[in-house]
Amino acid sequence: MSRKTIRQLILFNGTIVIINSLLFSNAFFGFGLFSGTILSISLAWFAVFVSVVAFIKGNSQILKKKETRALVQNIRSLDDCVSVFKEALRNGDVFDENIKKNIDQVKRFRRKSETIHDILLQKFSAEEMSYQRFGGVLQEVKNVVYVNMRSILNKISAFDIVEYEAMLRKGLDSDAEHKEKMDIYDEYIAFVNSATKTNEAILLKLDKMLLEISRYNSLEDGDVQKLPAMIEMDALIKNANLYK
Repeated sequence: MSRKTIRQLILFNGTIVIINSLLFSNAFFGFGLFSGTILSISLAWFAVFVSVVAFIKGNSQILKKKETRALVQNIRSLDDCVSVFKEALRNGDVFDENIKKNIDQVKRFRRKSETIHDILLQKFSAEEMSYQRFGGVLQEVKNVVYVNMRSILNKISAFDIVEYEAMLRKGLDSDAEHKEKMDIYDEYIAFVNSATKTNEAILLKLDKMLLEISRYNSLEDGDVQKLPAMIEMDALIKNANLYK
């Protein structure tokens, strides 16, 4: 466990202890669970309930963030990406929607790739240049999707969700440091959104490629290079390398 995680746990749980000490101390509010007015007893039990929920959810988020960061280091494949995405899912987290999209994108990518391979084998032999050209592009596409998803997970693991949510609760602040931190968090979010959209664009290009392949019974390697979907895919792959 990193020092930063330990500090976050101490700060978070210490805050809960201090708040409850103020609420239940006779020197301050003096709430009691079994004594006092009906209103004060109700408030006391409500405070206990909120504290328990905050304790469980807060500590879970802090520890899970650490767990996600450790898991990212062991990613070697799209299967690993999916496993870590599932581990990184949190209810209401800023990245949850993109995480779900990426998990779905992996499933769709596999289905489309398998369909393209099946159709290619119906039209070409595995030794033909056309088949190998398409196969090479599919492998490049797979690499780009993998790199994008690994980059997304790196950003998510580095994102301090506890501090970010605390800053959101604080609201607008003219303090320069506050603004600079929010700008950094916004960059993380923008990157994840952009990389996820790139994966979606790749899937669309695969659909176009599949449509073009199905139109032809035979293609020479030179003809393959000239297919609009192949040209678009090559350009997209080159641009996607910026996300590494």
